[in-house]
Amino acid sequence: MKTDLSRVKTLFSMFHMSADYLDRGVINLSVGEKQRIALIRSLLFMPQILLLDEVTSALDEANALIVEEVISSLNNDGITILWITHNLEQSRKYANKLLTVEDGEIKSVEELIK
Repeated sequence: MKTDLSRVKTLFSMFHMSADYLDRGVINLSVGEKQRIALIRSLLFMPQILLLDEVTSALDEANALIVEEVISSLNNDGITILWITHNLEQSRKYANKLLTVEDGEIKSVEELIK
């Protein structure tokens, strides 16, 4: 399957990143840049369900906010998001259901009203 460069550029734009990253070697990328590019790769074919594990952990506050806004927008567009995070503030801000797991067992399930 041929890569849709228009889609790639749109995704880079959504994350406020230049398409110039396509020409950079992975060794020249920061951990945060690698993390955002991995998310972009996951979005190339618009999944119905997106599983995210600590997707903003290596990002500074400004880039974390950009990623959070993109994820929220995707959810508003109908993509189901399963977002694993240790950041309680982040989960309460964006989740409509909050599942808390401790020691491998479900501790609680909350319906959050937005």
